[in-house]
Amino acid sequence: MKQFLQKKAKLVFLCMLVLLTCTACANPRGRDGKTLADQIIASEETTIDASQINYKDISDKKLKKEIKKNIKDGQYTIQPTTFKESMSKGWFEGLIVWPIAQIINLISSKTDAGVGIILTTLLIQMLVFVFTRKSQMSTQRMQEISPEIQKIQNKYKDKTDERSKMQMAQEMQNLYQKYDIHPFGSMLITFIQLPIMMGMYYATMRSVSVVSGSFMGISLAGTPLDGFKALDIAYIAIYVLMVIFYIVSMKLPQWLKKWQDKKDNVKVKKYAQEETNPMANSMNMSMYFMTAMICIMYISWPMAMSFYWLVSSVIRVCQSLILHQVMNKK
Repeated sequence: MKQFLQKKAKLVFLCMLVLLTCTACANPRGRDGKTLADQIIASEETTIDASQINYKDISDKKLKKEIKKNIKDGQYTIQPTTFKESMSKGWFEGLIVWPIAQIINLISSKTDAGVGIILTTLLIQMLVFVFTRKSQMSTQRMQEISPEIQKIQNKYKDKTDERSKMQMAQEMQNLYQKYDIHPFGSMLITFIQLPIMMGMYYATMRSVSVVSGSFMGISLAGTPLDGFKALDIAYIAIYVLMVIFYIVSMKLPQWLKKWQDKKDNVKVKKYAQEETNPMANSMNMSMYFMTAMICIMYISWPMAMSFYWLVSSVIRVCQSLILHQVMNKK
């Protein structure tokens, strides 16, 4: 058991190290929420409206002066971003952010920025799903056996001695083995998918086609806050749908489980009900906190980010529905 816990501790540390490496990237946005001019990734020479970028918050004074000098008649020309340039800024930018941004630029050049975000997000999510489907099935099974997990936790609820803790850990491990669940496997999956998902996030912010692009006539450079002020239905609709689908994507597995239990006439024990289940309450609190944070942050960020998050949430909803069908196929 001790070796088991030590192995998992190393895995947690490794995942945290990857997280810190990815989040160490420079913030690509200025104080006004617009992408910094030196952070934009282009596949070819592109001229955009200077009002769509931020150069005033660039820390390098020499570079700031050069960019300001190159703005003519309110237009700024961005040179192609090479792979070599991106690699010089770090492996994360060169191997992950740059390729994804170039895919968005390529698709957007044939359609528009909105379609570029949709198709690239779909491609990335499908790629991640291929590697995480087993982990997601384990998560689904864990939700199904939550009453048994809660029963074990209640059994040792008031016992704090070391022996009881070891017995509880052993019973939990036996339960996971019985249902072929790998609770720590998701951490390894996080190690794989976290750089990719964060790369998609940064690429969306920095792709020149998104910075200066639109979707069905809706500028992706504007913010939801601007939309609320102007009572622009399109802006408001995308923002509200983003919030709704994010909540649905987080709650859907729980709703599907309740629906399946009702369909199968499974009576949920009192100790496993949500109002008496500390684990469920903790998950709900985390979800509500994350939703509030996203609402606050995204209302002042360009519409591109709200649109990206909406597309991602819709795809996660579809994945949950597919997994539910696979897991309960009889």
